[in-house]
Parts: sequence; structure tokens; C-alpha cells
Amino acid sequence: MPDPRSALAAAYEVGRFGLDTDPAAVTVFERTNCDLLQISGWPESFASVTRQLAPILDFEIPADGGKAVSHGELVLLRVGPERLWLAGPCAAALRARIEETLIVDEAVVTNLGHSRTVLRILGPGARTLFSRGLPIDLDESAFAPNAFAQSLIHHIPVLVHRVDLQDQITFDVYVPRDYGVSFWGWLTAAAAPIGCLVMEPR
Repeated sequence: MPDPRSALAAAYEVGRFGLDTDPAAVTVFERTNCDLLQISGWPESFASVTRQLAPILDFEIPADGGKAVSHGELVLLRVGPERLWLAGPCAAALRARIEETLIVDEAVVTNLGHSRTVLRILGPGARTLFSRGLPIDLDESAFAPNAFAQSLIHHIPVLVHRVDLQDQITFDVYVPRDYGVSFWGWLTAAAAPIGCLVMEPR
């Protein structure tokens, strides 16, 4: 199967722009290898679903919304009371195993594929960038690694996840594919005053 075309293909330009700092305050790249799988269910049976999932994924299922757990390149986000997102380069490959394990009338597994444009934003200026459009406190005390929030930036629905990396402040932003170019326009305009490096998608 051919790789899906990026929603940003016409707008994405690799290189530095805006304020010339070394290193750049913000580094950005599109995560084109990030598959997305949704597992949803019902209040009376979702506890059973999470118990069945845990040994497959080999990590604890988040008990609360706004919490994520990661294992290698996979991340699991509890985006609703009875809804999980599994994101990462091999998420789709796990679908058959998950469907074979879960009791069929307790859960629905949906391959969201590349319905979201996923951008990784990192660097010392990342919080400053988000402060120009995201109405959420991203301070370490309020938004620790593996926290995430669903909100709006420039009237665009987004999910912002603080990635648990030790070397620098890192966020992944999930944007509905149809809004990808609009979000990219906001991002590049907001990042220019502090300096930005756009890297090759990966």
C-alpha cells in the first residue's frame, strides 16, 4: 500500500526561518510514521477491556483522562472515559492482536490511520510558542511529562501531549488532517519571532 500523502506537502519547507538564533528556540518536524488506533467501549465493560489490553501492550492503562503512558515509540492516551488512542509507528500492526484478544461485544477497535497530522515541537522556546495560542498552563508544575490536553489553537482542535523525553522539552500535537495547513500557518507565524528550525519529516 502506498504511503499516504502528507496534508502539509504543499506548505512544508525544511530549513530555518524567523529570528536567527543558534540553536533555534524551536525545532519542528512532522511525524509521518505515527499510526493511530482507537479502542472504545461502554461504561459497564471498559474496565474489562483495559485488563485485557494491559498484557498486550505491556504497560499500565491510564486510569484518568489527560494521562498518557509510553513504551518505546508507542504512547497510549486516555482521550475519554471509555476511549483510548494508541499512537506510534507500529500501532496499526497491533490491531489484529488486539481484536483477537478483546471480547467482541465489549470494545470497538478503529484504525484512525493518518486522520491526524502529527507534529513534534521541541526546544527551549516550545512553551513560549504555545503560549501564543493555547489557553493552557504548560509550566512543569501543571503539565508534567506524559500529560496531555485537548483544546483549541487559532480555532483549530488539537491534542497536545508532553512527551516524556529527558533531554529537552518536547510536545506532540495531533491536528485533524483537514486543518493541517491552517495549523501550519499559525505555527510558522507564531514561531518566527523566536526562531524555528523545520526538519525533514520522519
